[in-house]
Amino acid sequence: MSRILAALPLVLVSLVAYADVAPEPPAEPNLLGTLVFLALFLGACVAVGWLIWKNEKKPKPPLQH
Repeated sequence: MSRILAALPLVLVSLVAYADVAPEPPAEPNLLGTLVFLALFLGACVAVGWLIWKNEKKPKPPLQH
């Protein structure tokens, strides 16, 4: 059992040599994907800001010890 565990790092390192090379990213960014990301990101920012603004007007319950 200890021989298998001792050989495991060597096997893992040797598997790196057989790994495929990652494809290169596209040269131009995808405009549609960028627009969808911006819409979702800005929508989430507006939603969080609205929730904070809405909840700050509510009276806070007293702390109970």
